[in-house]
Amino acid sequence: MVKKVALFCIAAALGALSATAQAAETYKFNLHNKSTDSVINGFRTYENGAWSKNWINFTLKPGEAAEMDWGSNDGNCVVPFKVSWIGYDAEQFKVDWCKVKNIYMLDKGFSFD
Repeated sequence: MVKKVALFCIAAALGALSATAQAAETYKFNLHNKSTDSVINGFRTYENGAWSKNWINFTLKPGEAAEMDWGSNDGNCVVPFKVSWIGYDAEQFKVDWCKVKNIYMLDKGFSFD
């Protein structure tokens, strides 16, 4: 009986560690430039009444992608974002970050999975 209780406690502890590791995971996604000829030069999110600083200090040419990371898993899952392109004004969109793994910027609009 003691062995069963000890095994149960070990299994419960391992399960808790696994759940903690999953809970600690940050919101990560990949930003893909699927446009035909536009270069992405900015990505910002809107939280607490203000737009963030630019997430990227590089450009994404058509066909390129970049791994992005919120660095957190706190807060609202649905947060507006905007993407800017060289020579064009930024476009604003909204998505559920708790579900997104990839954002595909298209010639018009975006898609995600």
